[in-house]
This record gives sequence, structure tokens and C-alpha cells, in this order.
Amino acid sequence: MALAALMGAAIAVNACTKVGPALDSSAERDANQAPEFTTPVAELRLADGRVTLFGIKACKVYQSVMSGQARQGWELLFKPAPYPLPQQCVRERLEFDGEYIQVEIGTQAMGAGGCCTHYAAYRSRDGEHWEVRPATSITQWQPLEAAGANSPE
Repeated sequence: MALAALMGAAIAVNACTKVGPALDSSAERDANQAPEFTTPVAELRLADGRVTLFGIKACKVYQSVMSGQARQGWELLFKPAPYPLPQQCVRERLEFDGEYIQVEIGTQAMGAGGCCTHYAAYRSRDGEHWEVRPATSITQWQPLEAAGANSPE
């Protein structure tokens, strides 16, 4: 009975949550205006002069490649793994440390205590070749493909 009440409350909270604007490159949006992300947009300058932007919204990581001053559109790069119960985003980190663009996302089941239903830490020097860090380490990075983790979307 308590589980049914908890699930009902989670559904009500999700139904009443304000949904932000869609992350698309619709004609109505100014081409230079970024979507409303929950973290500041991080910029990565590539060796060939292009600029790649990254943003996070609701634990989903988006990437936009710039060509001159024109954005080519936002695309989903990483998202949390599916989970059978409602979950909330509890950890978002996006920064450029001078060498790597670093991303952390974590979700937690609604009403659950403890840790995350999903946690992932990623980093890249070029926005194309990614490394992943296991949740059990703060220093050990592995190429994303070799780690057996979710690959970029």
C-alpha cells in the first residue's frame, strides 16, 4: 500500500513539473540562442578551429558543433540508462579544465535513499573520443568502447 502511495506521489510530482523548451533547432528559436540548460554551457575549441558546445538538461548531455558563428544544431550525446521506476536527476557537472571537457551525471529513484540508479563520468579532449570513469574510482579512466559502458547516443 505504501509503495502504491509513493508511486502515486511520484507521478503527481512528475505531472506537475514544468517542462522546459524543446532542444531543437526550430525556426522560431534565434540561431545564436542556446536552449535553457541546467548548467552553464561549456565550450571546447578544436585543433581545426571549430568550436563544440556542451550543455546538460535533466541529466541528458547535448553537444552542438559550431561552424563559424552558425550552430549546426543540438544533438543528444549521453543520457541515463532506463530504470523501471520514476527517477530524478541528482548530479550534473559540466566543465572544461583546460585539457578535457568533463561530464558527470547521476540519477536516483524517486523516494529512494542511498546512491544513484545511474552514475556516469565522461571526459574528452576533442568531443569525439570519450573516456569513462567507473563510479568506484576517482582516477581510473578507460576508453568508452573498452569500458563496456553506454556509448554516446
